Amino acid sequence: MSLIDRFAAGLETLGKKANLAFDEGKLRVELARVRRRMDNAARDLGYLTYRQGKGIVAPPADVEALTRRIADAEAAVARVEAELEQLKQGSGGAAASAAAADGADRMTSEGGPAPTEAASPSSPGEASPGS
Repeated sequence: MSLIDRFAAGLETLGKKANLAFDEGKLRVELARVRRRMDNAARDLGYLTYRQGKGIVAPPADVEALTRRIADAEAAVARVEAELEQLKQGSGGAAASAAAADGADRMTSEGGPAPTEAASPSSPGEASPGS
């Protein structure tokens, strides 16, 4: 094997490792985004529960919607963690990369539009503390 062949093989190996690290990074960012969405829904549900404790009646649809958001986010966390584990084991390679690339599309189609970091003004968590 010539020096150039060994150099090319080394570059190819380095490229594969870089792609795996990039794919892992994308999955970790997706996991953080989904966990933040789940935390926001849990926070909003906590505010709603607090208000109910103060005697303010909350529509059952709000409780159901928040509970569904948390359940959807839990399922998404499990999916992304499985993809991340599969990538770490090396058996996922291109499949995990493709799944990470369209992960955001699937997330928005599962639970409607992707919520932003802050809840919408009509959500229970955005009312002023004195209300």
